[in-house]
Amino acid sequence: MSGEEERRDLILDAAGRTFGRYGYRKTTVGDIVREAGMARATVYKYFSTKDEMFRAVIDREVDDIVGTVRAAVEKETTSYDRMRAAIRTHTAALREKANVFRLTMEALPDVIARTHADSDRVVQEALSLYKWIIEEGVKSGEIAVDDVETTAWSIILAFKGAFITTVTRQMPELTERATENLLDIIWNGLRPREETA
Repeated sequence: MSGEEERRDLILDAAGRTFGRYGYRKTTVGDIVREAGMARATVYKYFSTKDEMFRAVIDREVDDIVGTVRAAVEKETTSYDRMRAAIRTHTAALREKANVFRLTMEALPDVIARTHADSDRVVQEALSLYKWIIEEGVKSGEIAVDDVETTAWSIILAFKGAFITTVTRQMPELTERATENLLDIIWNGLRPREETA
């Protein structure tokens, strides 16, 4: 990593901590400059506005989650293990990043266009991954579904709903037990049915 990239990452680290502490609206560029321990001119060399820093923090979190989930899935060989790895890793990453995503929701009126684009990118990445897992499962006979895309969308919607209730604090958190239960429900719906007489 070059010195330029390292400085940019340090600014984003500082911005993430500051947004987490004060929220999007109350955070000022001056707060981020102080947290980063850099000159204001140095920070402005990399980011021209608070909004740009906020979007970069979210972009980095999204890339981190997507990369972590893909790496976990690629280690597995069966469709069940891939699905389990995807769901467990995804929910663990979302739990870890919940504060950042709470901030995203709080800042929606201020950064709606960009946040919407980020959200679309996350959904498309997840859709692509779950479709691949399902397609591979259909090929191996582990999964029996007729409509791969709708099935992948259904999985995403199930976890999106669970995550939204966590972020909006309608339930305390998406616990490991809740994740396992949701995985069991999804997997039982995907498995081939035994023929009955």
